[in-house]
Amino acid sequence: MEQSLFAYEQRSDNFRLIQSTPINSVSELRCTLTRKLFEWWSSFTPDLPQRSDFDIASVPSLASNIYLIEKISSGKYLYRLCGNKVGQLIGNHYRMVDISLTSEPYEDRQLAKYLDEISKTNSPSRCRGNLSFVDREFITFESLDCPLFDSDGNITHYLGVICETR
Repeated sequence: MEQSLFAYEQRSDNFRLIQSTPINSVSELRCTLTRKLFEWWSSFTPDLPQRSDFDIASVPSLASNIYLIEKISSGKYLYRLCGNKVGQLIGNHYRMVDISLTSEPYEDRQLAKYLDEISKTNSPSRCRGNLSFVDREFITFESLDCPLFDSDGNITHYLGVICETR
């Protein structure tokens, strides 16, 4: 079931234009890059992929569209890596940037809430919409956020990819 990513906020702004949903099958994805990441992530089934399992050299086509966010604790994250295309799309090349429920930018607080929601499912989540929240409403996108785990099954990172859609 697709739902508004930030529907619980009583705002009329553009975050309502982003829809998120848990993903169970590659057929639910439109972009080649999100499909590739999902196929990589699901190839570990029934095990859960760990951060050490991901090597960009094994999927170099994802490099410029990939991002990596470390989970510090619930509600607190660190944006560790941001591919060039990600930075171009969202208008900022995040690297070593704290994101939390108490961050100054509204968008960062919303991202922390979204990542907390993914933590409850332990499965990848797809987002679709436009980039109005960074004044780029003319760009539509699809992204996939995949949790990565430690040996005890706790989420340590989120590996994601974003691609522009038409």
